Order: sequence, then C-alpha cells, then structure tokens
Amino acid sequence: MSTLLTGSETEGARVVVALDIGGTTLVSGLVTADGTVLHSAARPAVRDGRRDPDLVGTVAVAREMTEAAAAIRAEVVGIGAGFPEFVDATGKLTSHEVLDRAVQPADLLDPLVPGRPVVVESDVRCGALAEARFGRGRGLGSFLYVSLGTGLSAAFAQGGRVWEGHRGEAVALGNWEVPASVDPEFSAAVRDGRTPNLEEYVSGAGIAARYTAATGADVTEARQVVLRAAAGDGAAAALLTTAGRALGAALGWAVSMLDPEAIIIGGGLGTAGGLLHEAAWDTYAERSPRPGRPPMRYAELGERSGLLGAALGVWDHPAVDGGARCASSSRPLAPHRAP
Repeated sequence: MSTLLTGSETEGARVVVALDIGGTTLVSGLVTADGTVLHSAARPAVRDGRRDPDLVGTVAVAREMTEAAAAIRAEVVGIGAGFPEFVDATGKLTSHEVLDRAVQPADLLDPLVPGRPVVVESDVRCGALAEARFGRGRGLGSFLYVSLGTGLSAAFAQGGRVWEGHRGEAVALGNWEVPASVDPEFSAAVRDGRTPNLEEYVSGAGIAARYTAATGADVTEARQVVLRAAAGDGAAAALLTTAGRALGAALGWAVSMLDPEAIIIGGGLGTAGGLLHEAAWDTYAERSPRPGRPPMRYAELGERSGLLGAALGVWDHPAVDGGARCASSSRPLAPHRAP
C-alpha cells in the first residue's frame, strides 16, 4: 500500500513522520496537524521469520517518509511512533513481547530528524488519543479504548488524556485470565509455568491458534475462522462465541472498576462485527446490570488511528509551536525526548 498526494496544497506543509509499528505490518505516513494523511505506505514486518529484527524495517519506513516529505517539499517537525510493547514514561520500550529487538527505537530514529523531537509511545495509547481527538471519543468525558486485532490491549482516556499508569503498563487487558465461567478447562491450564491469558483466547492470533489446536486445520488468521463459521463450521462458530463471551466478561469487570462513559472497540477484529461481537455485547450486558450501562461503540478511524495518534504525540510536544496544537485539556502522552 502506498499513496502520495502532490500539488501546490502540499508544498511547504508541516508534517509529522508517523509510524504504526505492528508485529505483522509496518505502517508509515506524513500527517498534518489537522489529521490529514498526505502520504502513507505499508510493508510486512516479518523478515526471515522474525518480527522487524533490530527495528531495521522501522528505520527504513521512517527514512522513506522523510524522503517523501522532501519530494513534496514538506517540512518534517518530528517523528512519532507507536509500538506493540510496554513503553515507559521516558519513551523506552520495556518489553520484548512482539518485536525482535535489542535496541531502543528513539536511538535509531533521532539521526533522521536532527534537532526535532522523536516521540515513542504504546500503539494502543496512540489509538485511544486519536479516537479522543478525531474519532468516536470526541465529546466524551471518558472512555475505555479496546484494540482487538492480532493482539488485545486497552487504554483508558479521560478529559482528552490517556492514562499511562505508573510504569506505562496500563494497557495489558490481554494479560488478564480467561473467566472460568466461560472456559474452565482453558483457565485452569498451565503452559510454560503460567496460566494462558485473555489475549491467547480472544485475539486474532489466539483464535487462529485455538482453532488449529481443536481441529488440526492449519489456519493463521482469525479471518479464516470467521469465514469458516459463516460457511457453517460449528467449531469455528463455537470458538468465536466463546472468545466474545470472554471479552464481554472482561469488559464488565473493567467497567465496574473504571465506570467510563463508553467503551470504544477498535482493531480489525474488534470492528468486524459478527458472532464474536454479538457474544461480547450479550455477556457484557449480563455482567453490567446497573442502570446507565456504558454503551459499546465501534472506533471511527480504522487503520488510521495508530498513525494519527503517533502524529498527535509530536504535535502536542512543547518543542513544536510550544505544544499549541494540542487541546487545552490534553497533555503529551509521556515525557518525550527533547531535541
């Protein structure tokens, strides 16, 4: 995927090089302060069976965007990047759960934009911020943003701010246990000395792995399971239903603790509808019987959310116009690397 807008309207534009780094795809773009994506591209993250080893792909797509900015005579004000890892308050990745790396991304990206800020964040917090500013979260006092795709994570937003947690780890919905009321056999299992978690049960990768384990069929994506369920495959339908029930129960617990105004579901699997969503909604309703239950809404921005949120982290940076682009109720997601 690659798009490029050219013409007099782009010449002299000020843009952020935005990166949405995933375990399967690396997405990059040039994003203006109002959320316009002037140029975007995507490439696979996996190389030689590894997920972006040493972040070589991340650097390559960032360099590609700086070159694209030069081609349309746009000014790059900084780089913003969202990663599917834990990210602390200094912008450092503190986990190795998805990417095969031994380096910090900011150390590699800084040389591409000398004197400009580089902002590194958790991808789910980027998505939540984008929905708060440009998407379904506009006008809401608070919401829980859930990203359900290849993996599963969540972030809580209030007053335009995204809660990070003390260690930057307030995103780990996928690390919760599977409710025993949904699947006691799965919840009681022990693998590698630990109980398997909600992400392994509900996420796209988890659903595909569960289907393969149950049937022996070699599937790699939840999309294949969804298609089989639509074709009348009972095992596929049961897996999607139990995944939805587990997610709905978890959302009920989260609402009882956070009491948000709404739940916003993003990610490719999260916005696909169907059996999983229906089961999630029904179970969530059962687990949240109190009046005024927060509604569950689909995210509005789709695949753009990660890019837009990564860009907002830079536009909100005090080194960029004094952070004047950010909403008065917002703040940068985390202390950033100053230029």
